[in-house]
Amino acid sequence: MACFEEQGFEETTTAGIARRAGVGVGTLYAWFPDKRQLLLEVMERSLDPVVEPVVRGLEPARWRDGEPREHVRALIDAVFRARTVSPGLQRILWQRFFQDPEFRLAFEAVEDRLRAALAELLRELRREGRCRVEDADAAARVIHSSVEWTAARLILGEAPDAQIDAAVEATSEMVTRFLF
Repeated sequence: MACFEEQGFEETTTAGIARRAGVGVGTLYAWFPDKRQLLLEVMERSLDPVVEPVVRGLEPARWRDGEPREHVRALIDAVFRARTVSPGLQRILWQRFFQDPEFRLAFEAVEDRLRAALAELLRELRREGRCRVEDADAAARVIHSSVEWTAARLILGEAPDAQIDAAVEATSEMVTRFLF
């Protein structure tokens, strides 16, 4: 991760990665055929710690207590804060998303998982009479896209913390009004 973060994808070499990891280049190639496959593995491993808490936060049972806006805000804040981890690596991953179908598929699998969890939550809240949206899948897509894109643009654009905090508040308010 450090090699990609510091040097970017194009400038990072397998020799540099091996040297940094304290292994021989042959050992690295025994595990990964090229730096692209290594980056895919880094991506998958770096996304899990970010995605899991959000998916758990979308479990309907967690929403039975407390104010919906507070749940919304906590999740949006988690998504925005996750974007502050290794922003250089995240820039590379977004670049690969637009250039490499395998990266796009990996991203989309994560997005599908998040949207499915969100849609299930919205369906449950609607059954309980606590949510006003009728099409949970469409609402999940709109919410996910607006939160993700706003977070990515702010963090990848290196916005100051105050601007991120303000965006978390505004996005939370928007989503809360849309849903409730």
